[in-house]
Amino acid sequence: MAGMDVALRPYQSRVFGALARGVARLRGETFTVLFPRQAGKNELASVLVAYLLRAHARTGGTIVLCAPTMTPQAEISIARVRRTLAATDSLVGDVARSRLTGQAVTVGRARATFLSASPEAHVAGHTASLALIADEAQEIDGEWFDRQFRPMAASTGAPAILFGTPWDGRSLLDRAVAANRARDARRPGVPYRDFLPLHHEVGWEEVARSNAGYGEYVRHERRRLGAGHPLFLSQYELRTVEAAGRLLSPSQLAALEGSHAALSLPVAGERYVAGLDCAGEGERADASVLTIARLAGGGRCDVVAHAAWRSAAYARLTAEVTALARLWRLERLTVDATGLGGPIAAQLRAELGPRVEPFTFTSASKAALGFRTHCLRRDGAARAVSRRWRRGRSGRASRALGLRRRLPGGGRPRLGQRARSRRLCREPRPLPARRRTRPARPPRHRPRPRLSPYSGPIHPPCSPGGWRRSRKANVNRRSSRAGW
Repeated sequence: MAGMDVALRPYQSRVFGALARGVARLRGETFTVLFPRQAGKNELASVLVAYLLRAHARTGGTIVLCAPTMTPQAEISIARVRRTLAATDSLVGDVARSRLTGQAVTVGRARATFLSASPEAHVAGHTASLALIADEAQEIDGEWFDRQFRPMAASTGAPAILFGTPWDGRSLLDRAVAANRARDARRPGVPYRDFLPLHHEVGWEEVARSNAGYGEYVRHERRRLGAGHPLFLSQYELRTVEAAGRLLSPSQLAALEGSHAALSLPVAGERYVAGLDCAGEGERADASVLTIARLAGGGRCDVVAHAAWRSAAYARLTAEVTALARLWRLERLTVDATGLGGPIAAQLRAELGPRVEPFTFTSASKAALGFRTHCLRRDGAARAVSRRWRRGRSGRASRALGLRRRLPGGGRPRLGQRARSRRLCREPRPLPARRRTRPARPPRHRPRPRLSPYSGPIHPPCSPGGWRRSRKANVNRRSSRAGW
């Protein structure tokens, strides 16, 4: 790059040139940049900041760069910009040399300020006249950015540049990328040749053509994670994964499709189990959901009914779940006993006895349940759930490890029943019989007493003078044998 002692790869140079021209020509626009992980995205951002500072050292201007956290992300960006500018500080006079003042880098009259985009940070009062740059924009809260950072460019018309990787389609970066792609698609011509695009994207294959080692690493990650893994799709394929926060993908949900009918009452001769997901009592709390399944034999279960309570008092929830458990003659009721569910599980166990199985989520139990759920889906051991739970498809993994089972007619379930419901498919084990304990038998042989090599009492080593008296007795015995 002219004027900077920094070597950019071809794909970085292409994006840098377009951004440098776009910042000068397209004021007030929002540019988006998607690079795969470790492909030089942050290096490109630091070079762009250094270029703008050098270009406006005489005329002046301000750049605001924000990152999800001050430590270490924003501090790493400061170090990169300083390192880039230091390469050419010796070629300019003292006035145009770069200086670090607190959280700002100054070159002449141009200044770049680095801020944290965390909602706990106080950032009001800054102005961006050259550019407003967001690093790892997919991790920045969109409402917070629009309220605190975008107004920094209101009086100057500075463009915003969002760097990052896609995630779930609803982040700040994902929404801006979708809007820019739509606008670029409506413009005639070829991007970079006929017009400056608003969205810039570099695939990992293009990076691999400039860096063979990077291509080998990405192929290894694809083999390790799988081509359909959410992390691989979002961080290397640059695809938003709407189901990234779900336990099961759409194809796996389809594999759980059931064809049996829902039940409103139990059928004589059938065996039933259930799982209860407990929610809060407030108005904005999620729903508590009871999922009832029929044991179909062979380790297979069919979900046949649901009951839900939103913002219900715990006393009412406990009473109604107890009534349903007795109505359906449940052989086992697994209750989420994590957090607020603990007292509910204890009260249900007092009412229904040992058929209630409290379950507490831990890292190990979540991993085991998730693996078991995928096994049930693969083996066809779990089926069912009614159409009225269809809206649950948008649930995220943070709410879940939720087992989205379908009911009759092929509807989608609501995500409220957690993965612990996979325990429904296990045959209830009978309670163990009480074992009679017998007293321990005395040893058959008593240990023989230790014999002394000399006559007389044995003095333990710990007793005062014990070793001394023992040694004296031995000397007396040897003297008598020798005839002294």
